[in-house]
Parts: sequence; C-alpha cells; structure tokens
Amino acid sequence: MKEQIVQLTDMLKISNHGHILYIYDAVDRYVENAVSYIMTGIELGQHLFVIDNKLRSARIFRRLQESLSHDELKYIHYVDNVLFYGLYGDFNYESIAKHFSKIVKPFQDQHISIRTWAHVEWKEQADIFSKLVNFENVADQSVSSSGMISVCAYDGQQISASLQNQLLRNHEYLMTDHELVKSNLYKRRTNISPFLSVQKEHQQIEGQLKATKHQLASFIMENLDSILIFDKGEKLITVNPAFERTFGWSANESLGLHVIDMPFIPDDRKFEINRNRSFVISGEKIVGYETIRNTKDGNHLNVVLSSFPLWSEEEKINGWAVIIRDITEKKQAQEVLIRTEKLSIAGELAASIAHEIRNPVTTIKGFLQLLQSGSVKKKYFDVMESEIDRIELILSELLMLARPQLIDFKLENISMLLKDVVTLLVPQANMNGVVIKTDFDSEEVVVRCEKSQLKQAFINFVKNAIEAMPQGGEFVIQMESINKDELFIRFIDQGYGIPNHLLSKLGQPFYTTKEKGTGLGFMVSKKIIENHKGSIVISSKENKGTTIEVKLPL
Repeated sequence: MKEQIVQLTDMLKISNHGHILYIYDAVDRYVENAVSYIMTGIELGQHLFVIDNKLRSARIFRRLQESLSHDELKYIHYVDNVLFYGLYGDFNYESIAKHFSKIVKPFQDQHISIRTWAHVEWKEQADIFSKLVNFENVADQSVSSSGMISVCAYDGQQISASLQNQLLRNHEYLMTDHELVKSNLYKRRTNISPFLSVQKEHQQIEGQLKATKHQLASFIMENLDSILIFDKGEKLITVNPAFERTFGWSANESLGLHVIDMPFIPDDRKFEINRNRSFVISGEKIVGYETIRNTKDGNHLNVVLSSFPLWSEEEKINGWAVIIRDITEKKQAQEVLIRTEKLSIAGELAASIAHEIRNPVTTIKGFLQLLQSGSVKKKYFDVMESEIDRIELILSELLMLARPQLIDFKLENISMLLKDVVTLLVPQANMNGVVIKTDFDSEEVVVRCEKSQLKQAFINFVKNAIEAMPQGGEFVIQMESINKDELFIRFIDQGYGIPNHLLSKLGQPFYTTKEKGTGLGFMVSKKIIENHKGSIVISSKENKGTTIEVKLPL
C-alpha cells in the first residue's frame, strides 16, 4: 500500500485541493491506509484530525505509536465520529459543517496546515441519501476553499452503488483498499449555496479585504507625507498627491521611473540609493533618516526619510515603500532659535569678558609706562605679547559664538573644543569663585560634529553650572570614551541642585529655575546634542550638585 500512498501524495501536489472518497472493504486495509495517510501528513509538518469511532481510532493509534515519537503524536487530534455526526440528532449537514469549522478555526487562524481522515457515521433514516449528498457537497466546498486535504471514508457494504455515484460527483479522487484514481464524475462547483457557513466566512473575508484595501489606499492618498512605492524591479508604481505638492513632479512624470532616475534625489546623494536599498532588500527598515531632496523648481528641502520592505504571500520581498516628511520649516525655526540663543549667551558673557580683558589691558598699560621711562627689559615684551594673545583668544571665541555659521559636520578634537570653552568661561568662573578642572582619559578623541553648535551647547552647560554655584566651588569636566563607539562627557558642579520633581521639566520651552532665565538655553542645547545623534542624562541632589552626562557616538 505504500506505493499507492506515494502516488496519492504526488497527485495531491498537482491539485488545488484534495477531497478523497475512500470506499473500503476490509477493516485491516482501512487501518493500514489511515496510518500511511497520517504519517505522510506528519512528514509534511501537518496536523491531523482523525474522526472515527473509539475502536478503529485505538487500532490506528497503536500502529502509529510504533513509528512516531511522543512529540509527533501530539500532531494528531482524535474526534469521536459518533458524537461528531450525531451531535445534532439527525444528520444535520449544515450544523456538522459549522461544528467542523469551529474545530479547525484556531489552526487556520495560525496558518497551520491540516489534513483530515473522517469515517462518516449516521443513523438509519428515510432521507439519509440526500443528506449525505448535501453534506459531501458542503465538505467539498470547504476543502476547495481552504486548500485542505481530506479523506471521507465509507464502509463499502453500507452504501449503495447509486449513492457511491452521487458521492463521486463531490470528490476529486476515489480511493479503494488498493488503488487511487481520479473521479471522472467530479465537477468543480463555482456556485456555492448562500446558507453555507463556509460561503459566509468567505464573504466576510472578502469584505474585510476590500475594506482593508480601501483603508490602505486612503492612507496613502490622503497622507500629508510623501509616499512612494517601488516594485521588485525598482520602478515607481505608486505616488501620492503629497509628493506632487511637495516636490513639483506629477504622477505621470514620475511613475515607471527607476529609483536611480528619480529626479528629486540630488547627485551628491545618489550614494544613499544603494545603501538604503541594501537595508530594505535584506528585510530591514529605515526609520527617521535625515537627508536632502530637490524640488522641481530647484529648491533644496530638508527631509526625514523612512523605508520598509513589502512582502508577497510567499514571504518574499516584492518591493518597498518610502515615506518622506518635509522638515525644512522646522529646521529653519531651529536654526533661528539657536542663533537667538547664541546672541543671548554672547550678551551675558560680555560683562564678564570685559572684566577679564581689563586685567591684561592694565598690565600692558603699566609696561608701556615703564617703556616710556626707559626701563626696557625683554621679559616685558614677552608678558605683553602673552596678554595680547589671551585677549585675542577670548575675543575670537566670543565672535565665533555670535557669528552665524554654516552647518558643516567635520571631525573635530573634542578635548580641544572643551578647552576652548573653558578658556572662554574662566573669566565668569573667576568672578564667581569657581575653579574649573578637566579630567580627560584621552586628548585625541575626535567626533564628527558641527563645531560652533556643539561649543554652544557646552558653553550653556558650563555657564549654568557656574551660575548654580554663587558661593564658589569646584566644577569638573570629565571625558571618557567607551569601547571606541561612544563618548561620555560629564559636567559636574557643586551647586544648589535641582529637586527631583523638576528634573523631568528641564528642556521644556520657557521653563527655568533662574530668576531671569528664559528656559530656552537648555532646550536648544539638548536639541543640538540630539541632532548629533547623542543623548543627555541629568542627575541631581539638592544642595550637593548636578551632573549632566552627554553621550555622543564616535
């Protein structure tokens, strides 16, 4: 019989579904064929539903125990056919179909492949002939729609030749104890009775699919962000009105273009195509990638780009979608805010810097008087030159802070940048009795950054710390690199600290603990760090001090 089972498996591979009518004569052959059918399903990773009486099920189970492991036996589910077919009194085929749908639904919901072996059972009744025919008609529609493989077994001595002929019209295959053949009476039906639960489920599914498709189309077409969809051939197949409004190219001008030929991608950004595509075709997604895109009239837009793969039913990547959000106005507003805060900081520093510059100017004046009196010594010139250099350094740092800068990320030595910040703020620290100390684990750490913006953030942190120590004290700047991937910079003061219930509010616009503060300084500084792909963590204890820890990628 193994040869027939192999033949059965091969035939089922070329069929849309497998609905098999099994007319058996010998119970021993019936058990043998059931065992072979079940083991074939186990080999294919399927779950088996065996609907039979207790006696035959026990014989089948004993045979399976000889060949299958304990875990494999868990794939087999036994149902008492006497209860299954007789649960509703007479042979109510519609109720039986609903009951079966309820049993297998949990498996279908999890996309688990199943096959069934059912010995049909009934009580003697006058109209059983028509009921069996109607039942098998319902079963065939269910098997056909689900792609399930199902065997309906009948005792050859219990059914007449005329009933067998009718049943052959509802089964694609006829199986006997020794062979399997195609049913020459079988005709696949396209008209399904409206009262059938299977048909109702299909109508519901079709309705849900249509609704989902409509919702998806609405989401794409009504979205305020630009949405583009590329097929697996990397050609644009869908574009929404937001793309046309934002970039200026119409759908007719864009559809069908290869991703390489998309006109809104600047030439100096073409490298992003292969890089982003490599992520998507490997099944990964890109979220919140900031870049530049062109409009049809030649303007440059700052955008945030996200992309993700689209999967086919066979779980293969069938294309990808791109969502583009224009953040140009947002970036411009941020730059205005940063420039405003720069000028504010520059103004606040002017008084302390003027005081600091007065000291070297006084020294230079004194030496000039000595020179006029004829007391000329070389060391006087060295001192004056040193003092003038110090004045130039302080003024250059102040001008750099106040002057508008182009956004240009370059590799910069962070230790040198921090020392420049210290140089600029030493005058204010001296006026407040604050001693600034540095603790760097390396002097040669470089970070890709926008120098003037990062310096502005650091100045804000140091200035806040100095102002938090009106009675003076020690302020420490630590720098530590971790695993060559991350850089930690800590600003540690001994000030009055910040209460716990106020820490979460830091960074909110116009929230400040200072009497004359605006609350914008820390917010701008935090945004600058985030624009550098970094993060800020603040810890504080009242009357003991505050630590600001900045983490930047290396």
